[in-house]
Amino acid sequence: MTKKLFFAASVCAALNLFSAQMVNGIAAIVENEPITLYEVYQLKEQLKTDESQALNLLIRDRLEQAQIKNLGISVTPFEVNERIDAIAKQNGMTSTQFRSSVESQGTSFTDFKNEVEKKMLQEKLYRNIASEAGKNVTDERAKAYYEANKEQFNIFNSAEIVLFRAASMQELENQKGKLSPLKGVQAQNLTLEYQSANPQLASIIANTAIGDFTQIFKTQEGFDMFYVKNKIGSYTPSFDQIKDEIINSLYQNEQQKTMQDYFDKLRAKAKVQILR
Repeated sequence: MTKKLFFAASVCAALNLFSAQMVNGIAAIVENEPITLYEVYQLKEQLKTDESQALNLLIRDRLEQAQIKNLGISVTPFEVNERIDAIAKQNGMTSTQFRSSVESQGTSFTDFKNEVEKKMLQEKLYRNIASEAGKNVTDERAKAYYEANKEQFNIFNSAEIVLFRAASMQELENQKGKLSPLKGVQAQNLTLEYQSANPQLASIIANTAIGDFTQIFKTQEGFDMFYVKNKIGSYTPSFDQIKDEIINSLYQNEQQKTMQDYFDKLRAKAKVQILR
């Protein structure tokens, strides 16, 4: 019996030592800011990725934080509260209701505010970096891209879709993956003709695979989501019909390339020490 207790105590001690090493162990140091093994483990589990990818994402995060500080980027408490109020409104809740909803999921509202602030600082940094991107995206360049890649723009003549509508975003989140409407959700079968449809909706359906749900949209009636049952026929819209979509796509590609180049150069110059 004594041996069993000694063995159990030894196992507990080993596990405690391992936990302490996970929490306190340093995986890397970026601009004098440490990244712990525990952070790497947490992100790896959260994103279902490998340790190398998790570490690279955390290094990118530390580089962003350093740049935010170097460039003097900031947000005010008013801006943060205004963003949180907007998020609450998008979810069909008052600020008080939204706070209760966040805390009911086991998240400290202070931690939530800190994450919102971090996201807003990141957005300002990205705008700063990408301010020069997209200046080479012209109508002529978009037209040339269209002519060279017409097969990319083949879309449906019509689509069979299901409109799901609810009073709250959470009700539609719960509906995802289910075709029979849940309590509080209305469902309506529709046929969408591409050429006569709202251009924004037509683009969303065109970019949603058969058997998938679209994102959720806030409307005057509440919240909408679509399920794509089938797409019928094939049609290539004219350049004028999709010019804005092509220009926007090229602009986003330019932004992404600018951002990647920026952080690749930043990492090459930064003090990054990989320890584990």
